[in-house]
Amino acid sequence: MDDEMFVEQLRSTCADAIEAYRVEYPDAPPLTESLLQDLDGPLASETDLHERFQELTRFYDDLFDVDSTPYRDKWRDHLVYDCSRRERLALLTSDLPASLTLVFIGGRYSARTGRIGVSPGRLPEAMAYTYLASELCHAYQHLFGSPTWMHPYLQEGFEQAVSVRAQAHLAAELQHDSLTHLAKRQRTKTLLEGVLAHGTRRGGIERVAVRDLGVTDEELAALHAHPLWRLLGYLRPRYRWSNVAFLPEYALFGSMLLVSEETDVATTYARAFHGDHPWTSIIDEITASPPGWLWHLYHR
Repeated sequence: MDDEMFVEQLRSTCADAIEAYRVEYPDAPPLTESLLQDLDGPLASETDLHERFQELTRFYDDLFDVDSTPYRDKWRDHLVYDCSRRERLALLTSDLPASLTLVFIGGRYSARTGRIGVSPGRLPEAMAYTYLASELCHAYQHLFGSPTWMHPYLQEGFEQAVSVRAQAHLAAELQHDSLTHLAKRQRTKTLLEGVLAHGTRRGGIERVAVRDLGVTDEELAALHAHPLWRLLGYLRPRYRWSNVAFLPEYALFGSMLLVSEETDVATTYARAFHGDHPWTSIIDEITASPPGWLWHLYHR
């Protein structure tokens, strides 16, 4: 698919996703707000998490066309969730400073130790399973040597799109309404961020073009007022939309994968995982910006 066709397909897919989301969830908060942090409901136990781990490894093996059998015991033993004080202390001193994120933040995969950090405490089910799906995806990328692990935009964009599939899969297995909502919302938001990211890379994007996608005036105002910050991002913004600086690089690849899935590219995620996705010109453009030294330092 050439560049012009891709951008047009991205806009069309995004507009359809926003319209469908509004119809199904008319009372949902604006797309510019976080839904994950506001979730409540039953807290996931460690047993629950291990059961979801088993299901996700089966799902990812099929989705990526790999066999994770040699790694599963290690991954299971390295899950970080609902830790006691003693466990937190042992974890904290195991690999400073990287272990700080596992103990105090969660939602982090450590390539150096192989630990899959979900949360040091207990979380609502939908949040816990979402974090597990995201960080387990990174473990797959790392230990299988996927080309998507070698560049930050591919690494995070791949996880962004894959976690949509994982949330939808678990939601169907568990009949879990919150996970169903999260999956549809994340897909919609990833496509919207992708339109903004690809648009600004190609010379800019006007407010009217964003509004035509189905974005509300309230969401437009929030997009102007709240740039997307990344902890390991650059000190200066990479793109500008109108007079607003933001850093949506991860959605470049994530939205591309969602569009390629929509247009029936066979085995989209397996091909991307193994570096064989056919949209090479778009991927080359995404990875044209080399990773910064801080990313290399953190991911060595």
